Amino acid sequence: MAEAAEETVRRGRGRPPRLSREQIVRSAAELAVREPEVALTVKRVAEAVGSAPMALYRYFPDRDDLLQAVADRVMADAQHKDLPGGTWQERLRAWMHDSRDYLLPYRQLLPYMAATQQPARVSSLVTLTRLLRPLRLAEDDLALAVTLIGSTVIGHAVYETHRGPVSAHKLDALSEALARYPQEEREAVAPLLPRLPGAQNRLYDVVVDRTIAAIEALAAR
Repeated sequence: MAEAAEETVRRGRGRPPRLSREQIVRSAAELAVREPEVALTVKRVAEAVGSAPMALYRYFPDRDDLLQAVADRVMADAQHKDLPGGTWQERLRAWMHDSRDYLLPYRQLLPYMAATQQPARVSSLVTLTRLLRPLRLAEDDLALAVTLIGSTVIGHAVYETHRGPVSAHKLDALSEALARYPQEEREAVAPLLPRLPGAQNRLYDVVVDRTIAAIEALAAR
């Protein structure tokens, strides 16, 4: 009780607790996961930290600067646990799947993650460099490999969250649009439509396999 009273006197009665940049970023990241379909605005973040929007502009010039800071923090906080598998291919496949699953809940932040500042990427760079070390790639090729992996993971996460699943409604719309095409083209495309959801589910596995194949080609040189 005494400590609470001293804190009230220090900041003045009726005044809100002092904010910090870290507190704002953490609250915004939690909000992005909790309500992914609602736009992450300065006003909503201010409400989450119990403050007025104008108070946040002391720390962030605009909304883009705030969301970039949140994206950087989310990426920097990524925990890369021990990877299963014996070969580097198995371990890289596990890393790419784990990383995508970690990023997907932050759908609003994904475009900012693609533009993230270098310090936020250090954790991933360390993990990938250690994972690919047995290949003894030339430094230029190693830099290309880790860049390829990172862009593939983030790029596919953006694709998944913005495209969404192939629902029955989307398939019906495609069927209606296809009906306007000549019969020969309708007959060629129609069998593919019900298979599109399954193809989308398999897509990331194919993308990961192609990425691993590209790195194997670098190693073979």
